[in-house]
Amino acid sequence: MPGNKGRSGFLAVFTRELLRIRQHARYPLAMFVFPLLSFILIWGLFSEPYPHELPVAVVDLDHSKLSRSLIRAVDTSPVIRVAFQAADPVEARNLMLEGAIYAWLHIPQSLEKDILEGKGGEVIGFTNTQMLLPGSIVSSSLQAVVSTISAGLNIRSRMQGGAMQEKAMSLLDPVKIDRHVLFNPQLNYMYFLSAALCPTFLQIFVLMVTVMALGSEFKNRTAEQWLKTAGGSVWWAVTGKLAVYFLCFSLVGLIMLTIILLGFGVPLRGSGAVLIAGTIFLILAYMAYGLILVFIFPSLRVALSASSFLSGTAFAFAGITFPLEGMPVLGKAWSSLLPLTHYLHLFQEQTLRQAPISVSVPDLLIMLVFVGTGYCLIPLFKSHMTDSRYWGKA
Repeated sequence: MPGNKGRSGFLAVFTRELLRIRQHARYPLAMFVFPLLSFILIWGLFSEPYPHELPVAVVDLDHSKLSRSLIRAVDTSPVIRVAFQAADPVEARNLMLEGAIYAWLHIPQSLEKDILEGKGGEVIGFTNTQMLLPGSIVSSSLQAVVSTISAGLNIRSRMQGGAMQEKAMSLLDPVKIDRHVLFNPQLNYMYFLSAALCPTFLQIFVLMVTVMALGSEFKNRTAEQWLKTAGGSVWWAVTGKLAVYFLCFSLVGLIMLTIILLGFGVPLRGSGAVLIAGTIFLILAYMAYGLILVFIFPSLRVALSASSFLSGTAFAFAGITFPLEGMPVLGKAWSSLLPLTHYLHLFQEQTLRQAPISVSVPDLLIMLVFVGTGYCLIPLFKSHMTDSRYWGKA
């Protein structure tokens, strides 16, 4: 019966692929070992959820009681520490060029004297924002420390002028902002950066392995035999082969979610089922991208190069480190074509933001569109499998 033939064709290709995986060590490494090692590596790199004791230098030209108090305040900040007390700005600049510090604080001469005389004073902070994240953190910390010291001096001056403490404090900050941080108030790296890097590594391995598995059939001139194993059905040939990798990567995806939620401690405030579905759709979407790349580029070398470009740059355009709203039109368009962008959006909605399921449905549907687009090419693969012009290309 045709139905039995179809099922046996699928199972025959499935079994054939398992045997091929056993014969080539690179497949188990790329499917299990390297993804899991990457998750563990991320865990180790970001085991400290908050940055602390980032080194800075101080150039103290005043050598007064106030400057010493300011240095102590900087050093007691949990985020930064005074690693060097430079003799002059040239030494401090050299320390920054060497990468020994992220910033330095310049305390000019006569700072305390000018403040006591009512002239006011100014300290200057020099920060290195080439490294955007630590630079901005250090800059904010220095600003907070100096503002605190300045506020204390202001209050003391007003009280010496006869104002009560409550009145002095109210005059210092007449308009206040009552801030409420809704998501990740702890500024925990594990919650947004580490958890985003794990799916990024996963999509790289999914795409590369899919391209390698499909493209090697054409490179090694085994495409026709692959089709014969499926009983001549291109559908059973492609789905039987990819089913092996889908099952393996789905298991890796579940392990990844376990590590993120239990190991990293990322809270699951939304739907776990939606998160699992999104992970499966992410895997299917990048397998579909693999189909597209192999169809467009019969050369395995070119297809792998294209897949490395597509997956390797995905994190930069996913809207995690740079907001999508601030990207140019071309950047937004490219970001929308990356399944990782939609998955990470869904991930944040279902973990930190406690969004209703309906909010994540568009992301799921977009990933399904990617899946459908790729698998629509399956019937066209038959011409590649039977035409020797597509075979043997490195």
